[in-house]
Amino acid sequence: MIAKQLFAEAGDNPTPKSLAALAVKGMEQLTQHLSVIVGEPGIRALLSRSAARSSLTFVWLAGTIVATESPDGRWDGLRAALVQQDPRTLRDGFIELLSTFIELLEKLIGRGLVRRLLHDVWTDAVPQAVKETT
Repeated sequence: MIAKQLFAEAGDNPTPKSLAALAVKGMEQLTQHLSVIVGEPGIRALLSRSAARSSLTFVWLAGTIVATESPDGRWDGLRAALVQQDPRTLRDGFIELLSTFIELLEKLIGRGLVRRLLHDVWTDAVPQAVKETT
C-alpha cells in the first residue's frame, strides 16, 4: 500500500528515473521522521542492514546504502542502482528494501509504534494503528 501511494505520482508510463526519485523521496520522508525516535546512527544502521538483507534477493541492492556519518549523499548509491533497473524490478526491489526496513524497525521499537509513525508519514496508505491493550 505504501509503495502504491509513493509511485502513484509516476503515472501510467513511469521511467526508472521518475520511480527512483519517488522511492528516494519516500525514504527521505520516512527516515527524517524516524530519526527523532531512533537517532541518526540508528537510521544508518537500519538502512545499511536493510540493504544488505534485501540484496540476498535483489543482488543489485548490495552496497547501495552505506552507514556513513553524514546523511549527505546517503541516497546516491540507491538512486544509481534503482535507475538501472526496469520499472517492475525497481518496484519489487524497493518494496523488499522498505519491507525489510520496517520489519527491522518493528523488532527495535515495536509494531504498534511503527504503525503510528508510518501513519504520520503516509496517512492515506497506512491505517491508524489501533491502540494495543495488555
